[in-house]
Amino acid sequence: MKKVVLSALALFVATVGFAQFNDSDVLQVGVLNTSDVDQTGYINDSDVYQQGLANDSDVDQVGIWNRSDVDQRGRFNESDVLQVGGGNYSEVDQRGRRNVSNVDQGGILNYSDVYQRGRRNDANVYQRGILNGSAIAQYGRRNDADHVQLGGLNLAGTLQEGRRNDTYALQVGIGNIAVAYQLGRRNTNTTLQFGLGNWSVTDQRGRNNDSDKLQIGVGNGDWTEQYGRWNDSDVLQVGFFNSSYVHQHGLGHMSTVTQFGAGNSSTVSQHNL
Repeated sequence: MKKVVLSALALFVATVGFAQFNDSDVLQVGVLNTSDVDQTGYINDSDVYQQGLANDSDVDQVGIWNRSDVDQRGRFNESDVLQVGGGNYSEVDQRGRRNVSNVDQGGILNYSDVYQRGRRNDANVYQRGILNGSAIAQYGRRNDADHVQLGGLNLAGTLQEGRRNDTYALQVGIGNIAVAYQLGRRNTNTTLQFGLGNWSVTDQRGRNNDSDKLQIGVGNGDWTEQYGRWNDSDVLQVGFFNSSYVHQHGLGHMSTVTQFGAGNSSTVSQHNL
Protein backbone atom coordinates (compact mmCIF):
# COMPACT_ATOMS: atom_id res chain seq x y z
CA MET A 1 0.00 0.00 0.00
CA LYS A 2 2.85 2.32 0.87
CA LYS A 3 4.39 1.78 -2.55
CA VAL A 4 1.07 2.54 -4.23
CA VAL A 5 0.71 5.82 -2.31
CA LEU A 6 4.28 6.85 -3.10
CA SER A 7 3.83 5.98 -6.76
CA ALA A 8 0.60 8.01 -6.94
CA LEU A 9 2.31 10.94 -5.22
CA ALA A 10 5.23 10.78 -7.62
CA LEU A 11 2.85 10.73 -10.59
CA PHE A 12 0.96 13.74 -9.20
CA VAL A 13 4.16 15.72 -8.70
CA ALA A 14 5.34 14.88 -12.21
CA THR A 15 2.00 15.89 -13.69
CA VAL A 16 1.95 19.22 -11.84
CA GLY A 17 5.53 19.86 -12.81
CA PHE A 18 4.70 19.23 -16.44
CA ALA A 19 1.70 21.58 -16.30
CA GLN A 20 3.86 24.34 -14.86
CA PHE A 21 6.29 24.54 -17.71
CA ASN A 22 7.12 27.91 -19.23
CA ASP A 23 8.78 28.20 -22.62
CA SER A 24 11.30 30.77 -23.84
CA ASP A 25 13.08 30.88 -27.20
CA VAL A 26 15.66 33.51 -28.08
CA LEU A 27 17.49 33.82 -31.40
CA GLN A 28 19.92 36.67 -32.01
CA VAL A 29 21.91 37.37 -35.17
CA GLY A 30 24.29 40.29 -35.30
CA VAL A 31 26.32 42.36 -32.85
CA LEU A 32 25.59 43.55 -29.29
CA ASN A 33 21.94 42.49 -29.19
CA THR A 34 20.54 41.89 -25.68
CA SER A 35 17.55 39.93 -24.43
CA ASP A 36 16.14 39.44 -20.91
CA VAL A 37 13.24 37.04 -20.30
CA ASP A 38 11.66 36.43 -16.86
CA GLN A 39 8.75 34.01 -16.52
CA THR A 40 6.83 33.21 -13.33
CA GLY A 41 3.77 31.00 -13.36
CA TYR A 42 2.40 28.38 -15.71
CA ILE A 43 2.48 27.74 -19.46
CA ASN A 44 3.84 31.19 -20.37
CA ASP A 45 5.52 31.44 -23.76
CA SER A 46 8.06 33.95 -25.05
CA ASP A 47 9.73 34.11 -28.47
CA VAL A 48 12.40 36.71 -29.24
CA TYR A 49 14.19 37.20 -32.56
CA GLN A 50 16.70 39.99 -33.02
CA GLN A 51 18.80 40.72 -36.06
CA GLY A 52 21.22 43.58 -36.48
CA LEU A 53 23.07 45.87 -34.11
CA ALA A 54 22.40 46.63 -30.44
CA ASN A 55 18.72 45.76 -30.36
CA ASP A 56 17.26 45.26 -26.86
CA SER A 57 14.32 43.17 -25.67
CA ASP A 58 12.90 42.74 -22.17
CA VAL A 59 10.01 40.33 -21.51
CA ASP A 60 8.41 39.75 -18.08
CA GLN A 61 5.54 37.30 -17.71
CA VAL A 62 3.69 36.58 -14.46
CA GLY A 63 0.65 34.34 -14.44
CA ILE A 64 -0.69 31.64 -16.71
CA TRP A 65 -0.78 31.13 -20.46
CA ASN A 66 0.58 34.54 -21.44
CA ARG A 67 2.29 34.79 -24.82
CA SER A 68 4.80 37.28 -26.18
CA ASP A 69 6.39 37.42 -29.64
CA VAL A 70 9.13 40.00 -30.31
CA ASP A 71 10.81 40.43 -33.72
CA GLN A 72 13.33 43.24 -34.13
CA ARG A 73 15.53 43.87 -37.12
CA GLY A 74 17.83 46.82 -37.61
CA ARG A 75 19.74 48.98 -35.17
CA PHE A 76 19.12 50.17 -31.61
CA ASN A 77 15.48 49.10 -31.50
CA GLU A 78 13.99 48.57 -28.03
CA SER A 79 11.05 46.50 -26.85
CA ASP A 80 9.65 46.08 -23.30
CA VAL A 81 6.77 43.69 -22.61
CA LEU A 82 5.12 43.10 -19.22
CA GLN A 83 2.28 40.61 -18.89
CA VAL A 84 0.52 39.92 -15.59
CA GLY A 85 -2.55 37.70 -15.49
CA GLY A 86 -3.85 35.03 -17.81
CA GLY A 87 -4.14 34.51 -21.53
CA ASN A 88 -2.68 37.87 -22.56
CA TYR A 89 -1.06 38.11 -26.00
CA SER A 90 1.51 40.59 -27.29
CA GLU A 91 3.21 40.83 -30.66
CA VAL A 92 5.92 43.37 -31.42
CA ASP A 93 7.55 43.71 -34.84
CA GLN A 94 10.07 46.52 -35.38
CA ARG A 95 12.18 47.22 -38.44
CA GLY A 96 14.62 50.08 -38.82
CA ARG A 97 16.47 52.22 -36.30
CA ARG A 98 15.78 53.37 -32.76
CA ASN A 99 12.14 52.36 -32.67
CA VAL A 100 10.74 51.93 -29.16
CA SER A 101 7.78 49.87 -27.98
CA ASN A 102 6.34 49.43 -24.47
CA VAL A 103 3.51 46.99 -23.80
CA ASP A 104 2.02 46.58 -20.31
CA GLN A 105 -0.83 44.10 -19.96
CA GLY A 106 -2.63 43.25 -16.74
CA GLY A 107 -5.73 41.11 -16.62
CA ILE A 108 -7.21 38.37 -18.76
CA LEU A 109 -7.17 37.77 -22.50
CA ASN A 110 -5.93 41.20 -23.54
CA TYR A 111 -4.43 41.52 -27.03
CA SER A 112 -1.76 43.89 -28.37
CA ASP A 113 -0.09 44.12 -31.78
CA VAL A 114 2.63 46.68 -32.53
CA TYR A 115 4.33 47.07 -35.91
CA GLN A 116 6.84 49.84 -36.56
CA ARG A 117 8.95 50.44 -39.61
CA GLY A 118 11.31 53.37 -39.97
CA ARG A 119 13.21 55.47 -37.47
CA ARG A 120 12.51 56.68 -33.94
CA ASN A 121 8.87 55.65 -33.89
CA ASP A 122 7.37 55.19 -30.42
CA ALA A 123 4.44 52.98 -29.36
CA ASN A 124 3.00 52.54 -25.87
CA VAL A 125 0.18 50.19 -24.85
CA TYR A 126 -1.30 49.96 -21.34
CA GLN A 127 -4.13 47.49 -20.74
CA ARG A 128 -5.97 46.65 -17.53
CA GLY A 129 -9.03 44.43 -17.58
CA ILE A 130 -10.41 41.72 -19.81
CA LEU A 131 -10.55 41.22 -23.57
CA ASN A 132 -9.19 44.62 -24.54
CA GLY A 133 -7.64 44.82 -28.00
CA SER A 134 -4.99 47.20 -29.34
CA ALA A 135 -3.29 47.45 -32.74
CA ILE A 136 -0.65 50.03 -33.70
CA ALA A 137 1.13 50.30 -37.06
CA GLN A 138 3.56 53.11 -37.82
CA TYR A 139 5.62 53.79 -40.92
CA GLY A 140 8.10 56.63 -41.20
CA ARG A 141 9.95 58.69 -38.62
CA ARG A 142 9.22 59.93 -35.13
CA ASN A 143 5.58 58.91 -35.08
CA ASP A 144 4.06 58.37 -31.63
CA ALA A 145 1.03 56.28 -30.62
CA ASP A 146 -0.34 55.65 -27.13
CA HIS A 147 -3.25 53.38 -26.17
CA VAL A 148 -4.57 53.20 -22.60
CA GLN A 149 -7.43 50.78 -21.96
CA LEU A 150 -9.12 50.27 -18.60
CA GLY A 151 -12.10 47.94 -18.51
CA GLY A 152 -13.31 45.29 -20.90
CA LEU A 153 -13.87 44.70 -24.60
CA ASN A 154 -12.38 48.03 -25.62
CA LEU A 155 -10.80 48.24 -29.08
CA ALA A 156 -8.20 50.77 -30.28
CA GLY A 157 -6.50 50.87 -33.67
CA THR A 158 -3.94 53.35 -35.00
CA LEU A 159 -2.24 53.54 -38.39
CA GLN A 160 0.23 56.37 -38.99
CA GLU A 161 2.34 57.03 -42.06
CA GLY A 162 4.77 59.90 -42.39
CA ARG A 163 6.65 61.93 -39.82
CA ARG A 164 5.91 63.19 -36.34
CA ASN A 165 2.28 62.16 -36.28
CA ASP A 166 0.86 61.70 -32.77
CA THR A 167 -2.13 59.73 -31.50
CA TYR A 168 -3.40 59.23 -27.96
CA ALA A 169 -6.41 57.06 -27.08
CA LEU A 170 -7.81 56.60 -23.56
CA GLN A 171 -10.69 54.18 -23.02
CA VAL A 172 -12.33 53.68 -19.63
CA GLY A 173 -15.34 51.42 -19.57
CA ILE A 174 -16.73 48.62 -21.73
CA GLY A 175 -16.99 48.13 -25.47
CA ASN A 176 -15.56 51.46 -26.62
CA ILE A 177 -13.95 51.72 -30.07
CA ALA A 178 -11.31 54.24 -31.21
CA VAL A 179 -9.79 54.15 -34.69
CA ALA A 180 -7.28 56.65 -36.08
CA TYR A 181 -5.52 56.99 -39.44
CA GLN A 182 -3.01 59.75 -40.03
CA LEU A 183 -1.03 60.32 -43.21
CA GLY A 184 1.47 63.13 -43.57
CA ARG A 185 3.36 65.18 -41.03
CA ARG A 186 2.66 66.54 -37.57
CA ASN A 187 -0.97 65.51 -37.44
CA THR A 188 -2.30 64.99 -33.91
CA ASN A 189 -5.29 63.14 -32.53
CA THR A 190 -6.57 62.71 -28.97
CA THR A 191 -9.57 60.50 -28.21
CA LEU A 192 -10.94 60.12 -24.67
CA GLN A 193 -13.81 57.72 -24.04
CA PHE A 194 -15.62 57.07 -20.77
CA GLY A 195 -18.60 54.76 -20.65
CA LEU A 196 -20.19 52.03 -22.69
CA GLY A 197 -20.19 51.42 -26.42
CA ASN A 198 -18.85 54.78 -27.59
CA TRP A 199 -17.09 54.83 -30.96
CA SER A 200 -14.79 57.24 -32.76
CA VAL A 201 -13.09 57.32 -36.16
CA THR A 202 -10.41 59.87 -37.14
CA ASP A 203 -9.01 60.23 -40.67
CA GLN A 204 -6.43 62.96 -41.17
CA ARG A 205 -4.26 63.51 -44.22
CA GLY A 206 -1.87 66.36 -44.77
CA ARG A 207 0.05 68.43 -42.27
CA ASN A 208 -0.58 69.94 -38.87
CA ASN A 209 -4.19 68.84 -38.61
CA ASP A 210 -5.54 68.42 -35.08
CA SER A 211 -8.52 66.43 -33.81
CA ASP A 212 -9.69 66.17 -30.18
CA LYS A 213 -12.65 64.08 -28.98
CA LEU A 214 -14.20 63.54 -25.56
CA GLN A 215 -17.06 61.08 -25.20
CA ILE A 216 -18.85 60.43 -21.91
CA GLY A 217 -21.86 58.17 -21.75
CA VAL A 218 -23.35 55.39 -23.82
CA GLY A 219 -23.37 54.78 -27.55
CA ASN A 220 -22.01 58.14 -28.69
CA GLY A 221 -20.48 58.12 -32.16
CA ASP A 222 -18.08 60.46 -33.98
CA TRP A 223 -16.48 60.44 -37.43
CA THR A 224 -13.93 63.14 -38.26
CA GLU A 225 -12.16 63.68 -41.60
CA GLN A 226 -9.59 66.39 -42.20
CA TYR A 227 -7.65 66.70 -45.44
CA GLY A 228 -5.19 69.51 -45.97
CA ARG A 229 -3.26 71.68 -43.54
CA TRP A 230 -3.83 73.41 -40.23
CA ASN A 231 -7.39 72.16 -39.81
CA ASP A 232 -8.76 71.82 -36.28
CA SER A 233 -11.71 69.81 -34.95
CA ASP A 234 -13.04 69.52 -31.39
CA VAL A 235 -15.92 67.23 -30.46
CA LEU A 236 -17.55 66.88 -27.02
CA GLN A 237 -20.34 64.37 -26.48
CA VAL A 238 -22.00 63.80 -23.12
CA GLY A 239 -25.05 61.58 -22.88
CA PHE A 240 -26.59 58.80 -24.92
CA PHE A 241 -26.44 57.94 -28.61
CA ASN A 242 -25.33 61.32 -29.89
CA SER A 243 -23.73 61.39 -33.35
CA SER A 244 -21.29 63.76 -35.04
CA TYR A 245 -19.77 63.91 -38.53
CA VAL A 246 -17.06 66.44 -39.39
CA HIS A 247 -15.48 66.86 -42.82
CA GLN A 248 -12.90 69.60 -43.40
CA HIS A 249 -10.96 69.90 -46.65
CA GLY A 250 -8.42 72.58 -47.38
CA LEU A 251 -6.56 75.06 -45.24
CA GLY A 252 -7.17 76.44 -41.78
CA HIS A 253 -10.71 75.30 -41.05
CA MET A 254 -11.94 75.12 -37.45
CA SER A 255 -14.92 73.25 -36.04
CA THR A 256 -16.30 72.79 -32.52
CA VAL A 257 -19.16 70.39 -31.82
CA THR A 258 -20.74 70.11 -28.36
CA GLN A 259 -23.58 67.69 -27.63
CA PHE A 260 -25.35 67.16 -24.31
CA GLY A 261 -28.29 64.83 -23.91
CA ALA A 262 -29.57 61.97 -26.04
CA GLY A 263 -30.03 61.35 -29.75
CA ASN A 264 -28.52 64.60 -31.00
CA SER A 265 -27.06 64.62 -34.52
CA SER A 266 -24.57 67.04 -36.10
CA THR A 267 -22.93 67.35 -39.53
CA VAL A 268 -20.15 69.83 -40.37
CA SER A 269 -18.67 70.19 -43.87
CA GLN A 270 -16.12 72.88 -44.73
CA HIS A 271 -14.11 73.45 -47.93
CA ASN A 272 -11.98 76.19 -49.41
CA LEU A 273 -13.09 77.72 -52.70
